[in-house]
Amino acid sequence: MLKLIVTDLDRTLLRSDKTISVYTAGVLRACQQRGMKVAFATARPVSACMKYADIVMPDAIISNGGAVARAGEQIVYRATMNIETTNKLLLRLTEFPSVGYITVSTENGYLVNKPVDESSPMWADYLPVRCVDMSRGLDCDSYSMAVEILESTTAQAVASGLPDVLMTPFSGEDWYRYGNPEADKWNGVKALAAYAGIDMKCVAAFGDDFNDIEMLKNCGIGVAVKNAIDAVKAAADYICDSNDNDGVAEWLTENVLCE
Repeated sequence: MLKLIVTDLDRTLLRSDKTISVYTAGVLRACQQRGMKVAFATARPVSACMKYADIVMPDAIISNGGAVARAGEQIVYRATMNIETTNKLLLRLTEFPSVGYITVSTENGYLVNKPVDESSPMWADYLPVRCVDMSRGLDCDSYSMAVEILESTTAQAVASGLPDVLMTPFSGEDWYRYGNPEADKWNGVKALAAYAGIDMKCVAAFGDDFNDIEMLKNCGIGVAVKNAIDAVKAAADYICDSNDNDGVAEWLTENVLCE
């Protein structure tokens, strides 16, 4: 019996226009009414999840690619980059001319290395952001960094020689995530399930990108959306329809709510 539904947001639960359909929200509420818990698992900072949380009302949020997992107000998992590692990484990033935007998610807010166009849809869910001079380093730990890098070889070189940093690409984008190697969605799901007393066999996970692979491989049921990258599809038990066709909700309707 399914007890926990864990879903990625971008290109999985969210449509391409960054919305959640009324149908999808209704299906997730119906699952909750049957006693199942619902959790987001996303590379976004928690602040960039809140407008979707207001729609779905998830029981938990695994944010920053797994750096922190919250069940309600309770933090059940945390894997940050300490100040020393954060600043070593920032120093390394400034050495490469192909690096563009550097964003850092911290307890002190969402930081960026240069001004952003706040009218752009790209930044809409992340506002407010605070522009800071990162060349001098930061005075706090970081949950994760999302960095715009125009050359993939540079993205790999940045993390080289930093054993406390893991780089994960975002497919189809010139953006890369850097974080603690223990900060992945799978570790967040494990901590959340343990906190709630849920057997992993009773967990279904949905995703589309590199940072979803371990989660889909190891949960009781792993489901890739049709628009997922091939590596995610290979790791999944099932493939549902695309994000733009409410694939997550359709799968739950056909395989869970119909029972």
